[in-house]
Amino acid sequence: MRRPRFGIRGLLLAGSAFALIVPLVAIVALRFFDDQLIQRTEAQLIAESVLIGEAWRGAWLRQQGISHASAARLASGDAVDGRYDPIEPIARLGQGVLPPTIDPVRTAVDREGSAWRAGRAVQPILEGAARVNLSSARVLDADGCVVASSGAWLGACLDDLEEVQTALLGRYTAVLRHRATQEAGMPLFESISRPGRVRVFTATPIFADGNLIGVVRMSRTAIDAGKALWFDRHRMLAALVGCGLLTGALSLFLSRTIERPLRAVTRTARSIARGEGPTPLALPRLAPEELREMERALDQMIRQLSDRAEYIAEFAANASHELKTPIASIRGAAELLAQQWPEMKDVERQRFLENIEEDARRMERLVARLLHLARIQSAPECVEEIDPRALFEQLAADSGGRVRLSLGELPVGLRIQREHLESALRNLLDNALRHGAGKPVELEAEGCDGRVHVRVRDRGPGISAGNRDRVFQRFFTTERDRGGTGLGLAIARAVAETRGGSLEFTTGPGGTCFELVL
Repeated sequence: MRRPRFGIRGLLLAGSAFALIVPLVAIVALRFFDDQLIQRTEAQLIAESVLIGEAWRGAWLRQQGISHASAARLASGDAVDGRYDPIEPIARLGQGVLPPTIDPVRTAVDREGSAWRAGRAVQPILEGAARVNLSSARVLDADGCVVASSGAWLGACLDDLEEVQTALLGRYTAVLRHRATQEAGMPLFESISRPGRVRVFTATPIFADGNLIGVVRMSRTAIDAGKALWFDRHRMLAALVGCGLLTGALSLFLSRTIERPLRAVTRTARSIARGEGPTPLALPRLAPEELREMERALDQMIRQLSDRAEYIAEFAANASHELKTPIASIRGAAELLAQQWPEMKDVERQRFLENIEEDARRMERLVARLLHLARIQSAPECVEEIDPRALFEQLAADSGGRVRLSLGELPVGLRIQREHLESALRNLLDNALRHGAGKPVELEAEGCDGRVHVRVRDRGPGISAGNRDRVFQRFFTTERDRGGTGLGLAIARAVAETRGGSLEFTTGPGGTCFELVL
């Protein structure tokens, strides 16, 4: 199963986005909640308006001598299904909040018409309802003058108000207005009074036989969000606790997602610092991608350090073994010369001196090859390209006709240090010439799948079965008496491996072929 890929930057951005989105969502939710509370208040006013309007219309019809059974329906338009014509709440904060209602400047002169007598009939209903639900209710005649009121302004003409003008045209409307005055002190949450600053006003037209006969204008302070939250405090507290737990869980997840991989890296680093054996770095499944890249880099470093430590240990053991023999020989010859110099003949002295010189030259060659091998293994990646064809042709020309060259398609440029490639090829050619039974050596090279394949083939007796597993070991040689150091093939293989290539061989009675892949 593929692990999810995400980085530290993405985690931090996600956490920051969450911290930013939460208050934004809260603001949007609160605004939506306010609208819901306003429309809830408006729905309550619509229900009261319809009942008051129906009561006043019945009284008005009786004043006209018309029975209620034969009266026209309340709404002016056609009903949706012939029976019902509901009024939906329309007030929202987005439509704006109007200034408070000011005292009217005009009052009605004639107060004895049918509308007024019907108003006096429903006046007790308005006053009783106001004591219970605190809604302000006023019934207006067709001219927009108040004929019944739960409070003040009886006889005042309100036809200059926006909502009344719309209702007098036969359309229901609702507006929001700022409260004109604030009650002394803040009412308790348990109180029926509302501490809000916005008041909802509705204007519902009243019809008889399709004609507008009046308007019911009602108002009440919208339900305050704080009061509504107080009534729902238990659920809100549960929601807050849930949000807190969610935020805490997210913070814990982010911290552990970043902290646990860092602790794993720290433990591995301390283990290496204490000199303990290399242990694989196992990160949690939900680790950021940057830390996974660090894991891969550290694993590679651990492998390289482990390989380098093994190489150094093996190198020290082999080097001390290889140098011990010539050093012991030089020391023994020097002690004999120092102790028996007068008694020795000139021929004996000369032989001991030649042995010392030969052992010194062997150590010099050995040290030089070791330094060369170390430089190859620690060389940085080459940024320059060489022409491999020219190098192959030069090596064949330097052999004095003992190397037969066969070149196929080769890349124009090969990114490798020239001296390293030349050293590897010369070691392979020298090895083939020494073991080729005096026959010409074949040098073949061609490009294939983006790599260069070089084959060096001799026609000698082949490598014995006992030596085939040891030919690439450092310091292994069958020509120690002729100055062999046993590092030639090790150097050639190091050149291949530092470029991600390989050096392999096939051998038999008909000869040996080394294939170098770069």
